Amino acid sequence: MKIEQIYRQNDWWDEINWSQLERDVRRLQGRIYRASKKGDKKGVKNLMKLLVRSESAKLLAIYIITQKNKGRTTPGIDGEVYLTSEDRMELSKEDFDYRTHKFQPVLRRYIPKAQENWREVIHGRKKRNNVKSEKRPLGLMTIKDRIMTTIISFALTAKWEARLDPGVMGFRPGRSTQDAIQMIYSELIKGDKVILDADINKFFDNIRHDTILDRLDVFHGVIKRCLKAGIIDNGKRHKTTKGIVQGSPVSPILANIALHGLQQVLGTDGSAVVYADDLIVMTKTKDAMRRIIPKMAKFLKDRGLSLKREKTRITDKRQGFSFLGFTIEQPRQKLYVKPQKEKVKRFLDHMRLIIWANKQMEQGRFIALLNPIIRGWAMYYRFSDAYQVFSKVDSEIWRLIWRWCVRRHKNDGKGKRWIYDRYYEKTGSQKWTFKVAKTGYTLSKASDVKRLKYKFKVGDMSPLNPDPKVKEFWKRRRYEEIRYAMS
Repeated sequence: MKIEQIYRQNDWWDEINWSQLERDVRRLQGRIYRASKKGDKKGVKNLMKLLVRSESAKLLAIYIITQKNKGRTTPGIDGEVYLTSEDRMELSKEDFDYRTHKFQPVLRRYIPKAQENWREVIHGRKKRNNVKSEKRPLGLMTIKDRIMTTIISFALTAKWEARLDPGVMGFRPGRSTQDAIQMIYSELIKGDKVILDADINKFFDNIRHDTILDRLDVFHGVIKRCLKAGIIDNGKRHKTTKGIVQGSPVSPILANIALHGLQQVLGTDGSAVVYADDLIVMTKTKDAMRRIIPKMAKFLKDRGLSLKREKTRITDKRQGFSFLGFTIEQPRQKLYVKPQKEKVKRFLDHMRLIIWANKQMEQGRFIALLNPIIRGWAMYYRFSDAYQVFSKVDSEIWRLIWRWCVRRHKNDGKGKRWIYDRYYEKTGSQKWTFKVAKTGYTLSKASDVKRLKYKFKVGDMSPLNPDPKVKEFWKRRRYEEIRYAMS
């Protein structure tokens, strides 16, 4: 059904076929991608303007921001949210013209960056809501501003997907942390490498605006107004002279635009994999690394950036390094990709806090709370050499759960045998299955998640590429991802 026909209905919002609308937007993105790949600058500009003015892009952006995203209930400085179909239909009457749209200041909030100290929380030395930890800033735009930037991001992403370096992995369509790890693994498996393991210091806070604006030959004005809108922090308004708002829908593509060109600077001396502010550079020799570092430092300095000294080091695959929660190392003959020890510890600390905070919860609800957390964590690491880590995690969670059971009955004289019969069953060869007897609802284990080999090599392919062969690749990938999720 066409959009004009939908508008004639009373409750037309709930009648929209969002999959079809997404395909319409994707089709226009494919045309932009093809024109950008060919170097047709005039064609790219015209198609980008056509996309951001289209009713399909506006409706899809409203749907994403007000109905699909988790942040739909969090307002910006104006306090407005749009949580009903009536509100969204009324919102769709807004013009959302990128040429005249005025952005309101971003409301700054701070969220904890470090993990809570579970021992101090559990033993009462600190209240859970009063734990001092490093915090990172998060910008809350108004809903209308989020919609406008989402519409713009549709067009910018389509253009730049055809141009970005394959090693720029962060927040691109079709790419994930697994693809970044696979790219590094494919390089290291070829032979010895000298590796620069680094973090970019306060990337989103320090990036220069002109680095981005100078590369925009369309939407320059709207992006400038967005970047210069200002910030409301503790009730005071501050001008923004640098940095990108974390939490803006357009921030990921702007960050990638700013980092575009790093591989060209490195040339044939090395290859880089970048995921937001995490950076890995690999070269064949130390001499090549010495040549690369000054070039890379200048590349970053031109953008107002620098590397974190405390998190920057030169290593090799025998010593190993950590990236995106994984540790990659080759102590002997085999190259391993394992869960990072610090991330495992953080996950177990998180589990301790959850289990401690829900001492009196009914068993079935308790299992329902823990299962998605355990399974989600294990799914992230399922493509790595995680067998031993999964066993360790299962063992520690078993110990925490047993203490949870014993603590519930410490004052009623119940023995350990009674507690076992109340909360556990023997299932096959497993004697200690935490299970609800009446319903059969069982606690998941990390080791229940099947470990697999990651098959995909994305390279420079993009899901926005309308080429039939590329579309077939992404179709197969989506099928495999669904199959992985169900296994």
